[in-house]
Amino acid sequence: MVSKIVLALCVMVAIASAVPAGGGPGGWPAAGGWGAPAAPGWAPAANPFIPPWIATAPWFPVFTPCTTVGSTCLDCNTKSICTKIGALQRACTDPTLPYCNLGNCTATPSAECAPVSAVPATV
Repeated sequence: MVSKIVLALCVMVAIASAVPAGGGPGGWPAAGGWGAPAAPGWAPAANPFIPPWIATAPWFPVFTPCTTVGSTCLDCNTKSICTKIGALQRACTDPTLPYCNLGNCTATPSAECAPVSAVPATV
C-alpha cells in the first residue's frame, strides 16, 4: 500500500515538473504570476514547480535556443553545446585545456584568442 502511494506521488511530481511555466495571470507569484513580482535578486524559474533557488543554482542546466546541432565557441574560454532541445554553455575549466578552439576545449588558443606578444618596434 505504501509503495503504491509513493509511486503515485512520484508520478504526480513527474507530471507537475513537465508542465511549462504559465506566468501571467495563472502562474505562481514566485514565477511572476498573479501580478506579483519575483523575489528580489532571483530570476523566475522556467517551471513554476521548480523553486527559484534551485533554478538559479550554478549546477542547474539552462538551455538557450540554437539553430545547428554541435559545439561552438562563445568566447575564448566558453563553449556552447547545441542539442535538439537547446544549447548548454560550459566553461573550459580544465587547467590543461583552458581555451575554446573550434568548439572544443584545447591547450592552444584560436587566432582571435592568441596572446599578443609585446615585441618592441625596430626603428
